[in-house]
Amino acid sequence: MFEFLKKAKKPDPDAGRLLASILVVFPAVQSVTYDSKDETLEFSFALNGKFSQNDFEDFLSYVAESVETFHHLEGLGGAKIDLSVEGVYGTCFLNVRRDVATLTCRELSLLTELAWNYFGDKLIEEYDDAVPDEDYLIAQEDYLEQCLNNMRQLRVEGRLVGVRESERVVVYSR
Repeated sequence: MFEFLKKAKKPDPDAGRLLASILVVFPAVQSVTYDSKDETLEFSFALNGKFSQNDFEDFLSYVAESVETFHHLEGLGGAKIDLSVEGVYGTCFLNVRRDVATLTCRELSLLTELAWNYFGDKLIEEYDDAVPDEDYLIAQEDYLEQCLNNMRQLRVEGRLVGVRESERVVVYSR
């Protein structure tokens, strides 16, 4: 009768923690989206500067080759990856879509390192005034790997989005 009075199903807390952990551990990731329809995570890296289409094509080839080699070395057959770019001048976004089933924390580290190596200080990284100490980041990476493992075993419905907002990380259901 009154559809608006029905309680909306709350997202699984592990899924929300996963997105928040990714944003905490990887300050170069500006947003992360989980889509339950195809069970993927999409990461967006922001760049500030002027780039040619060639710059992005070279980068996307560089990432595709590097990630393919990483998957081969890790024995990850059937991993799905989709790379895209939005914008050319001013602030641009590099988007990486990965399936949750084969994604690892080490691959996220690789993707971040590749972006940093290629674009350098044009890659926007959101650190607070105090950079977290190494022990904290190691603990967060372990927690992130645990959250990824949990996501592979449970079925999370809907779409979750995690973004940076000033010095905070916000995760919401869409």
